[in-house]
Amino acid sequence: MAAGLGSRLGDMTAALPKALIEVAEHPLIDYALAFASAVGAHHRIVVGGFCHEDVARRVTSRDAEAVVVENSDFRKGNLLSLLAGRARLESGGFLLMNTDHIYRPAIARMVAEVAERASEVTAFCDHDRTLGADDMKVKLDGQGRVAEMAKTLASWDVGYVGMTWVPASRVAAHGGAAHHLLATAGEGTNVEQVLVELARRGEPPMVADISGHGWLEIDEPHERQKAEEVLRKERWWPGLG
Repeated sequence: MAAGLGSRLGDMTAALPKALIEVAEHPLIDYALAFASAVGAHHRIVVGGFCHEDVARRVTSRDAEAVVVENSDFRKGNLLSLLAGRARLESGGFLLMNTDHIYRPAIARMVAEVAERASEVTAFCDHDRTLGADDMKVKLDGQGRVAEMAKTLASWDVGYVGMTWVPASRVAAHGGAAHHLLATAGEGTNVEQVLVELARRGEPPMVADISGHGWLEIDEPHERQKAEEVLRKERWWPGLG
């Protein structure tokens, strides 16, 4: 999903979509495409919104086989971006990602392993961060599955890292929950609530732990600066050029 305004980045996104904000000389969308390829995605769908044509040009210049979809209602909840992307799904499962997260290659290998074996919707989480007010928090049930998820939870067990794997056998159920939320909660709903809706239906998503590897989220200027420093020093994705 690459439709957002990125308004918290201030002047940087006044006329530039968040997906094209550069970190260590590469736009965020480049890192997302590199990660998707490293996971082994055969079909990559990018949902743009703000400055859609700019995003589309960058995507096709980096990945000629990627499909670019426009969410013209990008100012509403990102559930609409999910639904726009789902309309272009081919057979098989899918990995839902945000363009403002940069993950280490080691995490791609972990995600690929989960996708190979998981038969249930799986949320990727970690427990080694100190979560703040803007972090997505997850409360687990007695079986270690997702029970609740929100930034405002007063107590939680793990933090969500912005990725969900939906295996082929659960695509229909995931889509049913998404459309139900659109009808009952409205267009402003966020995609994480789909996982909560599945839990309410007695189909709680599993959790895959990626703790110990570290990743970067770019929502505010200081986070971009931190990411710039880390990637210039460590070069997580040396293949980008």
